[in-house]
Amino acid sequence: MKRSRLFFLSLLFIVFAPACNDKSLDIEVEQDACKRFKIRYPSYVLLEDPCNGAIKIRAEVKFAFNNSSECLNSLNNMPVFYKSNNEEINPSSFFNKIERNDLIVNDKRVQYIFEASFNDATAARELNHLILDFNTENELGVESNTLQIRMNTSCSVVDSSSYKVNSNQIGIPRNQSVFTVRLWDNASEDGDIVSVYLNGRWIIENHSLLKAGTDFTFSTALLIPGANDLAVFALNEGSSGPNTASIAVNGEEIKNFKPGLLTGEAVRINF
Repeated sequence: MKRSRLFFLSLLFIVFAPACNDKSLDIEVEQDACKRFKIRYPSYVLLEDPCNGAIKIRAEVKFAFNNSSECLNSLNNMPVFYKSNNEEINPSSFFNKIERNDLIVNDKRVQYIFEASFNDATAARELNHLILDFNTENELGVESNTLQIRMNTSCSVVDSSSYKVNSNQIGIPRNQSVFTVRLWDNASEDGDIVSVYLNGRWIIENHSLLKAGTDFTFSTALLIPGANDLAVFALNEGSSGPNTASIAVNGEEIKNFKPGLLTGEAVRINF
């Protein structure tokens, strides 16, 4: 009788014990993946900025997940705001934390609105650019990697103190009517974006680098007699970082070229 009862109890334990079934295994795998989740491919579109009289800057920011966006619970913004000479300024307010309900999530793509306000139009007009660091958190509060984006206002200018000049120089004859700038990603094609500034204007904006490269042709009327600085700024760090932009002018590659977000790098063009 005892043997029968022991056998029956053992059978109950086998049937009703909390076994490691497929469902629980899936949950454990998902939780483990959410501890190691990664965000990548940051980009932005400027929607509103102080150059048009607004007292705020507003942009649509996009990024991607390396796995399911189910890991996403909230997002943290960590921006720093600058004048043209890289002197820091402070806005009156911005959202440093955004909950999932205020994010637009589509499978592995996420977008949200970043917005910062200033006390008045005069204070807002001081803003030339900002560096936005952001990351995400899962339900356990574990943070993802941090991405960086440089946002230029529509009237931003580049101070000569905010870039370094590469030691390699390019000479363009005065009788030449056009010159060509070639940009490419010298590492893996991972969503690196750059903008290029020349003599008071952005001549290339928010360009996504390709491994194969892209050619841009400009009139030499943009150049002034003597030295011209063609300054390149990284706008993000891509998915693997850092921004791995390469540049050639008139077919001549500029060696050891490493533009950054806050401090760009320039090609000296002698015309």
